[in-house]
Amino acid sequence: MKDAKQILKQQFDEMVRSLQTTIGFNTEKSEPKEGAPFGTNIRDCLDSVLALAESFGFKTYNCDGYAGHVDFEGDGDGVLGILGHLDVVPAKAEEWIYPPFAAEIHDGKLFGRGAMDDKGPMIACLYAVKALKEAGFAPKKTIRLIFGCDEESGMQCVEHYFAKMPYPTVSFSPDGDFPVINREKGIYQFDVVCGKLPNGVQINAGDRANIVPSECKATCDKPLNIDKYPNIKCVKTQRGYSYVSTGKAAHGSTPDEGLNAAHALLAALAEAYPDNAAIDFLFDKATDTCGKKWGIALSDKESGNLTCNLGVLRTAQDGTLTATVDIRFPVTYSCRQMYDMLRANTPEQFPIIEAHVSEPLYVRSDSELVTTLMDVYNSEMGTNLQPIAIGGGTYSRCLPNCVAFGPLFPREEQTIHMPNECVDLNNLRLMAQLYLEAIYRLAK
Repeated sequence: MKDAKQILKQQFDEMVRSLQTTIGFNTEKSEPKEGAPFGTNIRDCLDSVLALAESFGFKTYNCDGYAGHVDFEGDGDGVLGILGHLDVVPAKAEEWIYPPFAAEIHDGKLFGRGAMDDKGPMIACLYAVKALKEAGFAPKKTIRLIFGCDEESGMQCVEHYFAKMPYPTVSFSPDGDFPVINREKGIYQFDVVCGKLPNGVQINAGDRANIVPSECKATCDKPLNIDKYPNIKCVKTQRGYSYVSTGKAAHGSTPDEGLNAAHALLAALAEAYPDNAAIDFLFDKATDTCGKKWGIALSDKESGNLTCNLGVLRTAQDGTLTATVDIRFPVTYSCRQMYDMLRANTPEQFPIIEAHVSEPLYVRSDSELVTTLMDVYNSEMGTNLQPIAIGGGTYSRCLPNCVAFGPLFPREEQTIHMPNECVDLNNLRLMAQLYLEAIYRLAK
């Protein structure tokens, strides 16, 4: 067998160009079309990646535009699955230094939505498998790279895919943190219908439950006291007052890494309209990122504290305010327990409507999968780290015997779901080497 790592090194520039092409597809979820359930751009991106893999000599399968896979067939039993996604969260171009889908390289970093989540690591895995193939590696397990198209909006892609295809024997998802994530908090996303706002008042914020909103807008018929809120700006209009609050976007699983633009405006509105139940409830309960005010501040030693992100606010034409909330709860609790606690601490007249919910993931630290991946990381990096827990949700929880493995390195700047998402090219090179070694050990 030839030196696969040397082959991978020689093909790094080609890998970067393929990643730039893949990022160039704006794969935000859009209107479904025939054969493109999550929008034509996502389907085009999937077709492009599968065509690239076919040019390397791999067999591919397109599962109705929901997902696709690339196979490097083994000569024994079992399948090693590598699950990632091509869809991305929305990117507001005005918040970016460089265009979010131009995939430009500046100061050794490739900027673009999906560079880290999850196009970069999946292209790195594809090229790692290509290098192993060209080196003459003959895997025992079939190596199957599965490209999903709806991870950010409910994971319908893998639900559809695994209704038609069997689960892999063992899997990892390059869609989290290094060294290994073997514990993922439960996800409880829901709408709470908070009742009507005062006449003339509207408030709107956010696009996704799992993103800390960086902007919140409100209109009302009287001035608000915003002197202590420097991030709120006011414009007097013919009909009253228009307010814009600005914050900092972050992943909904780590709300304290951002600044929720809705919190300040809710505080100002609560002061101006103290008798409105909708405003009072959200300000009192939902502006606390640990859930203490809501009575849901759970914690355990395995995965830490619950987090709460007020992701979306929408005012209907009749003045009804609906909030979309993203909660990540510790691994020793369940979705049913989460609902029961929320219901017990929310006014009866405010309906709680489940959206995306997912039970926690917990794969034992002494399992063969976790110990193998930990040995790969510690051996290659010269470290002695232990597996970790996160609040984010990956594909790992969608199938048995799967954990997340990278791509974010310890102490690396977190740009996933944020403006100016980027991958450091040196880190891209390193993660590709780690994936190559992990795939080799798990498939041999």
